[in-house]
Amino acid sequence: MNEQTRPDTAEERDVAALLRAAGARPSASAQAMAEVRSAVEAEWHATVAARQRRRQYVSWAAAASVAVAAFGVWLARPLLQPEQAVVASLTRVVGGVEQNRGDGRWTPLAPTASIDSGTQLRTAAGGRAALALNSGVELRLDSRTLIAFDDESHATLAKGAVYVDSGSTPGQPGPEFTLETPAGSVTHLGTQYEARIDDGNLRVGVREGRVQLSSSSGDVVGTAGESLVVQGDRVTRERRAPTAAEWNWVASVTPPFSIEGRSVEAFLVWAARETGRTIVYASPEAARRARRVTLRGTVEDLTPDEALIAVLSTTSLQPQIGTEHIRVEALQR
Repeated sequence: MNEQTRPDTAEERDVAALLRAAGARPSASAQAMAEVRSAVEAEWHATVAARQRRRQYVSWAAAASVAVAAFGVWLARPLLQPEQAVVASLTRVVGGVEQNRGDGRWTPLAPTASIDSGTQLRTAAGGRAALALNSGVELRLDSRTLIAFDDESHATLAKGAVYVDSGSTPGQPGPEFTLETPAGSVTHLGTQYEARIDDGNLRVGVREGRVQLSSSSGDVVGTAGESLVVQGDRVTRERRAPTAAEWNWVASVTPPFSIEGRSVEAFLVWAARETGRTIVYASPEAARRARRVTLRGTVEDLTPDEALIAVLSTTSLQPQIGTEHIRVEALQR
């Protein structure tokens, strides 16, 4: 025995003596060892299962809290959505026009009603409407048209036709307005145009200025005097004069134009723009009178052509309405 294993104290010598007296420990039997392993394995499985149950409970609790939160958001959804806002007002109604304000009910539209965001409008056979958006853009709806208003700058045309007048000088952008259709979106570039859905195809006729048509075929710009026709993935161009018969329906729902206190010249500019014609003065005297004569009265419910005849008949000027021009002559006094 070396120095490290030699007992140094009386207590250590007593323990050593006791161990020698007890002798070597008997080895556990194979059966005992198997039982111990089985017991340890069972305890291990029980511990793992308990941990898994705790984790699953936490997951369930987290999922439940998310579900409750989602349910709460769903309940509060009407409160979270932006409130409806007035985006347009009616300026003229002809025939049957109805609105659906998002509750699934279609109700007749009063001639002076306002239009909220999220509202759908539909016109019956023979029904037409004119609207003024808050932005200044004017719209006219043809018969059998269905359109929805997202806000004052965006609307979706599902069927029928809409006439858009940006009210700006040709070549100037004017107020923003985008018209969505199943075949693509139309954005004006300072213009008057008509978008019509016909047998699944989209026709965009440009009366004044330019439009941009964005479809699956890319972006195409149309100019005054032509139509862009979208058929599937193909876009073609056709001629369409500003005075073509396709524009005639627009005059039947012209918004009222106040002539009170206005000059004949201002009235003629309006009439020309409404009909796609240009003004031609037969003489400098006719032009001078048009600038100086002030009008009184009203032309409400008259078409532009009817208004031309009615208004100028009260002055010393006489119109000759042609296909493309309005010729104004000065009568002899």
